[in-house]
Parts: sequence; structure tokens; C-alpha cells
Amino acid sequence: MSEEEKRMDRRTYAKYAGTAIVAAAVGGAVGYTAKKAPPAPGVGPAQTVTQTVTKTVTAAAPGAAPGLGQVPILPPGVRNPYIYDELKGAEVKALHDAFAGRILEWFDYLLEEEAGVKIGLTKLVDIPMLKDEGMSLLEAKATDFPLIQITPSFIADFSLTGKIEPLDDYYKRFYKAITPEYNEYLTQVLPPYVEFYMKYKDKIWTIPFDGDVHLWNYLVPFYTKDEFKNEYKNWHPERKPLTLPETWDDYIMQCKFFAERVLPDDKTIPGAEVLWPTMITVAPPWGWAFFYNFAASYGVSYFDKNMEHALWPRDRAVEALKKVVELVPYCPEGVASFGTSETVEYWLAGKVVNQIWWIDINEWGQVDPVKGLLANHLMPGYPDPEKGVVVHRAMMPYNRTWVIPNYLDEKTKKAAFYVAFHVSHWDYSIYHVADYDCGMDPYMYVHYTDYAAWQYTKSNPLKRPSEEWPHTEPLFPTFEMARKHLDGGLANMAVGYPQPTFPGTIEFQESLSREFQQAMGGKDPAKAIDDAASSWEDTRDKYMDIVGKDEYLAIWKDFNNKMVRLGYA
Repeated sequence: MSEEEKRMDRRTYAKYAGTAIVAAAVGGAVGYTAKKAPPAPGVGPAQTVTQTVTKTVTAAAPGAAPGLGQVPILPPGVRNPYIYDELKGAEVKALHDAFAGRILEWFDYLLEEEAGVKIGLTKLVDIPMLKDEGMSLLEAKATDFPLIQITPSFIADFSLTGKIEPLDDYYKRFYKAITPEYNEYLTQVLPPYVEFYMKYKDKIWTIPFDGDVHLWNYLVPFYTKDEFKNEYKNWHPERKPLTLPETWDDYIMQCKFFAERVLPDDKTIPGAEVLWPTMITVAPPWGWAFFYNFAASYGVSYFDKNMEHALWPRDRAVEALKKVVELVPYCPEGVASFGTSETVEYWLAGKVVNQIWWIDINEWGQVDPVKGLLANHLMPGYPDPEKGVVVHRAMMPYNRTWVIPNYLDEKTKKAAFYVAFHVSHWDYSIYHVADYDCGMDPYMYVHYTDYAAWQYTKSNPLKRPSEEWPHTEPLFPTFEMARKHLDGGLANMAVGYPQPTFPGTIEFQESLSREFQQAMGGKDPAKAIDDAASSWEDTRDKYMDIVGKDEYLAIWKDFNNKMVRLGYA
């Protein structure tokens, strides 16, 4: 038995990291972090139930399902007598982006044993094509793919088709609610994901299976080497120590130091040619989100509360963009054209000291020459003079969720929800968010626990490797590295900032990315922000004409009210 299994078996792992999120003394932490973390799912602190998934078994036949037709979720591979006969023979296939892969097929043998549902071949498409592909399926009322992956940016767009199933009743059925105010699953999913990426107009439309958040990443030796620490303190005009940056100014000052005093001839990391202090993804379609880590910390909202003015307050947006532009001298030449592929390539080759990226980049980074030398930290922030604190914000762009077409037959809809729900549930997701072959990241409190950290140090016990998905090696060699990795994710989730989820998202993101790109290439930041805001207001007007002004304003106000309620505004 492994060390962590001696202390915490599979069914008692969830002693939540929520206390860590609450205890983190983070300036500008959003309102939901002030609430107590949810209790452990399904078991009390004194209860111990051992369950090892090595073969499929059948649970004893029940007298009646608990509650009003509610279906308890049993462990992976255990035949569920509450649902098996009802779903037996159904087939579920999914539409995914190529990086999401075939996670349903990884677990097909378990899901079929549980509920009699066959898992068909997943259709994989490139990320830019995902929305159009999903919309085409709905428009044609296609029945081939009962599970359609969407990016939550488009939750309103898909809901407005009138062709996806509201899922509130399914969630009520497929877990055992303890009280009307508390349900086990939905209190595990982190609140921003529930409110912005699952709900629209007080209904639940999606099942999440991925959680994304930006983090500030760094090469550890550049912040621990005594030579650099001593020289930085002597070099800094205020004699500040070389510590992980609290503010954007700290970040930029450290980049200046590394450029002037350390690089490009430093040999601190054997085999790596560290040439630049930093870099940032600028090009469309994702440049906007990297800029918005700055803008959100400056208090810039997508629109004012009445949706009259975009990127508001405008002067704060300009100041935020000016601050990002200060990074240009410390980035590789041509950074204005850099997209995601260049950022990943430079980071894994050890060419830059620090950068901003999604949580998973250091999982990929367990390769020479940077193996064991990468870490993440809380996103730097803006010292807001009005609030008297440093406000940190970390963007939550992309993410993966499933929707279910509402025109499918009832059996298929139920089967699709069961499959999606159980794979999303911690029974499965505790393992696949830590899988080498999987692009999914934490989206539940339980995904940030010590038990979750241990899963990053071992193989996924539920996945059957294949030629397409062959990896069985762990992501991190030690628990300590995995724990530190998740601590960084947790700190940034405490200040996570949701992407837009109202119609026009693609146009909003692309126009802001273009203006960000031009500003990083020399355009006046004030002009870039004004042009971006003008484009956003044109896009707003376009969708008011398409959707109806009142409906579009209602969508925005629903989003903005949640921003206020969760403490973002």
C-alpha cells in the first residue's frame, strides 16, 4: 500500500482544499472564496470505506431507488442496478476538440459495465472549428453525437438555438441531494465554473470536464540562486529583495534586471540557452486573455453595468495596456506575432525566465533541460489606490463542457447525461485531470486536495493505454512538486476571472487580440483601446439586432449580476 493510501483511501480522499483557498491572504480575492469549503463528498471524517478498482462487480439489487427516482452514483466499473436496465443498449458518441481526445473511449469498458451504455468513436475537430461543427449538428438535428463539446464562451449562443437540453432535472436525479440547499456534485465544482460556465439565465446547460486558469510561471533557479539574489538587491533602486513578484511593476523590474545583469550568457541551467527574461502570447485568438490578466486587475469590466461603454473604465484599460507594453523590450524579438505554439516551444526549451500560461504547461515541462526546474505562482497584480490592496486577477479562458441535444430520444439523453456526469464526477476526473495524455485540468475543489496531488505521481488506474494514447508515466516525480503545482493553481483560482459568455464572444476576443497585438507592435495604447472598444460596441449593436436589444441586455445583466454577486465587480 502506498504512503497516501495508508492515510486516505479512494473513497475518503476529499478533505477539501477549500480551507486553503479561504486562508490565502490574496488581495482582491473574489467573494466566493470567503465562503466555507464544501464538506467531503459522501463520507464523514471518521468513516473509512476501502474500494479498489481492479475489476468490475455488480452491486446488490436494491429494493427501490433512494428519494424520488434519484440514482446514486456507484464507483467506476460497478454495475448500477438503479439505471442499468433503463439505459442498456444505448450508444453515446461525442464531438470533441482534438486536444480533448477520446477520454470517453478510455473508460468505455467501465461505463458499459455500469450502465449498459456503449461508447462510440469520438469525432475530433480542430479547436477553431468546434463551435461551427456543433452548431451544424444542432441545425441539422443530427443524432450521431449525443454529447457535443462547447467552450463556455458560447453557452448563451447554444442555449438560444432552442436545441439543447436544460440539465437541472438530470443533476437532481443523478446524485443524492442531502438537502434542497446542498448537493454533493455542484458544490464540488468551483463556483465560477458553475455560475458562468454551466448556468445561463438560472438554468444549467452544461456538464464540465475541464477547468482552465492562467498562472504566472518561472524557472526556479533564477529566483533561488544566491548570486542573483544578492546582485538584485544591490541593483534595485529601492534595495528590494528578489522574490516572486507581487505587482506588475515588480515583474517588469525583475525582467529589466535579468536583461541587464544576467542574460543572455548565463549558464545556470545546464543544456538550456536562456536568452530572454519573459514572453507573452499576443496573437489572436488568445492574445486578448493574456492582456486581460492585466486589465481585470486594473478593474476593467467588459462593459459598464448598462452595456453602454465597452472596456470600462476606459482610462484603466489604457493604463493596463501601457503596462503590458512595458514588457516588450524583455521579450523575444517579434513577440507581437507570437501565439500559443511559440510560447510553449520557448518555455519547454528553457529560453525565458518567466511567462504566463494555463495551468498545464508545467505538466508538459517535465522534459530536459527544464525538468524539475519549473514552478508557478500567483499572478502579479495592480496596487489599486482606491482599494488600498494589490488586486490580482487570473483569466479563466477556454474550458471544456458538454451539452446534450434536446431532440434526442429520452433514453439517449439519459445515457448521454449519465456518461458525461460520471466521467466529470470525481470518481473518474480525479485521475484524468492528472493524466499525461489528457488536456483536462482541475475544476473541482477535490482536484486540489492532497489525494489529487498524489495522482500526478502515478499512472491513471482507469485508462487502458492505446497506440493513440500510450502514456502511462506520471506527470510529476514527487508529491512535493505536484502539491506545489496545485497550490499555484488554487491561488490563481481564488482570483480567477471568467471569460465573456454572451453572444459575439468570438468577435470580442478577436478584435481585442488584434488591437493588443498592434499595441505590442508599436501602436499607441490609448488608440488601440479606443479602437477595440469601438469594435466591441459595434459587435454589441450587431447582436442586439440579431437577438433583440432587451434579450441581449438581459444576457449581459445576468452575467454582470453574477460578477457582482461573486465579488468581481
